[in-house]
Amino acid sequence: MEPVLHLFLSVSAAGIGAASLRTECAEGTVVKQKLQNSLWMIIEKLVAVFGLMFVTSFVAKYVGPVTFGVIAISMLIFQFIQSVAMMGCDVILLKRIAQNHRSGIRLMVPAVMLVFAIYCVLSVIGIIVMREEMSAQAFVFICAAALACLFSAIDLINIYNEAVLNARLNVMANLTGLLISLGIRYGISYYQLEPELLAIPIVLATFIPFVIKICVFGWYHRHSQVRPPLPRLSHIRRYSRYILQAGRSLVMSVIAITIYTRLNQLSVSWFLGLKEAGIFSVAMTLSVAWVFLPNALLASFYPALFAERDPDVAVVRAQKLQLLVIAVSLGVILGIILVGPWFIAHFYGAAYTEAIAPMVLLSVGAMFGVLSSVMDRFIIKYNGYRYLIKKTFCVLAVCLATTVTLVPLFGITGAAISVVITEFMAFTVLNYFFRGQPMMNIHKIFIQPGKLWFLINRTLFSGR
Repeated sequence: MEPVLHLFLSVSAAGIGAASLRTECAEGTVVKQKLQNSLWMIIEKLVAVFGLMFVTSFVAKYVGPVTFGVIAISMLIFQFIQSVAMMGCDVILLKRIAQNHRSGIRLMVPAVMLVFAIYCVLSVIGIIVMREEMSAQAFVFICAAALACLFSAIDLINIYNEAVLNARLNVMANLTGLLISLGIRYGISYYQLEPELLAIPIVLATFIPFVIKICVFGWYHRHSQVRPPLPRLSHIRRYSRYILQAGRSLVMSVIAITIYTRLNQLSVSWFLGLKEAGIFSVAMTLSVAWVFLPNALLASFYPALFAERDPDVAVVRAQKLQLLVIAVSLGVILGIILVGPWFIAHFYGAAYTEAIAPMVLLSVGAMFGVLSSVMDRFIIKYNGYRYLIKKTFCVLAVCLATTVTLVPLFGITGAAISVVITEFMAFTVLNYFFRGQPMMNIHKIFIQPGKLWFLINRTLFSGR
């Protein structure tokens, strides 16, 4: 264990030390560091996807749809509580640390205390409410989900590492927790131990990374010449008040986004039951496992979009990004259509075959979701932050209306159709009311084959 710890310490020291000198680095070095940051994040996602394919599927096959549904819903509820408890602290801290390193560290202490207090209150209420409806086995997973999300909520050092471009420490810590968790899950399933023991790896998946980051952060600052500026007790109340005031404008939007992204799964559980919730969870998880790929590609092109001053050229850039997303997505969706049925039958078992049709539909919805994110970046380019908040609530309303209507009629397939409709609306109609730019111009290319063909040829052969 000691060599591993030294590895983490050396990696973090190199990363944090480089971040502290970033103002003295050349512009090319900063760009290289950002690309390396993205590469580490992609590596983490790849490992998570392979873990999903070969371990989570094995666990789901072992415990069955009902127990797997209990685990999925428990995590869903406490992830929602986590988002509410954080009150936008991730955004506030990321901005503060990037602007003023010492002030950001000073703000982290009251932020952790505030998040911890809010999360504990909300989670206790959630546990009491769910305890009356759940079995003894389900209660074990509820408590495990509560603990797992607690460590994830107070892991604000994760935000610190992102702000100082030290994502590799986050990735190494998260991968350590993920691999240990997956190994224990596989062992429990392989030896057919009590399903309740799966609560242990659920907690360890977030507890281990949290401990690693805390230890490395403390070790580095104890051995560095610059000690972290901890706030006085008299300042903690003032900082807490600042976080509450700054987060108040973000929390409603965060709640809306959190509800909207989880509403379909909750609706399936409410209208159809835990078994269907487990099946839908499998379909949802598999359908979005590939989304990191177009997102990683887009991350390299967004700076050029934001830097473009000519509105017409910016529209063309946005159109190219959407063509890139569609090209990547269609290839993946075709692969899901061809391989998905065999994969679910082989790795998950016959109990999950109902997830095949929703999985394909949800993959289409995932494509529209990525396309919608391109439109959101275009709106952000023209400072449409308030519009995006309004758009979020409109998306939530569409999702609620379609879910309540379609799930009782068509079951989990109806929930998948709801996702497709909601994401398509978020990609198209709900953007057209933005006054900063004529958003419809971006999509006109899709109904003008001549211009579409010209843009494809120009992109492929001229490289512009």
